Amino acid sequence: MDVKDKLLEQAKKHLSEPMVHDLILWIQQHLKYVIKQSATVCNEKATLSKGTSTEDDGIWMLLLHLDHMRAKARYVKTVEKWASDLRLTGRLMFRGKIILILLQGDRSNIKEYLILQKTSKVDVDSSGKKCKEKMISVLCETKVQSQHKRFQTFEVEEYSTLDELQKEFEAAGLTTIFSEFVPPLLKLKENSGL
Repeated sequence: MDVKDKLLEQAKKHLSEPMVHDLILWIQQHLKYVIKQSATVCNEKATLSKGTSTEDDGIWMLLLHLDHMRAKARYVKTVEKWASDLRLTGRLMFRGKIILILLQGDRSNIKEYLILQKTSKVDVDSSGKKCKEKMISVLCETKVQSQHKRFQTFEVEEYSTLDELQKEFEAAGLTTIFSEFVPPLLKLKENSGL
């Protein structure tokens, strides 16, 4: 029933346009998540009654570096959709040739996002054919600490200067993460002529 309900939700987004192919792709990408979510709801009372705590509890953060985006509009739309579907917040950040994705949310949803990112055709290759993301790096995955600001939404931001990007990290309490991971990316891009 949950799968049917989710498919009907998706179908409503495609009214008055061809949708069968989009619905098939959507279910291929999200079936595991929908089933897992249904199982979670069914098992929620049992988990709450046990009162157990694991290292996965709480909000986690993931910082990703993408090497490039050839089909930027399509790629951005896909990332926004996944973040929304998985209830993740954060930023998709562009600064020149540097592309970063900063996500916050439940660890299981972050792991599911990574699976989607690595297994779905999100970009196009040099000949224009749809392709999977192979040039992605996980820079940091950690539990959100008390000094970290919790993002309320997922937003796409373009920064004209490195200072603007740094201020975004600082405002989120992520100064250490910025200084540890972003300057090496700048050096890497400079040395490769990008």
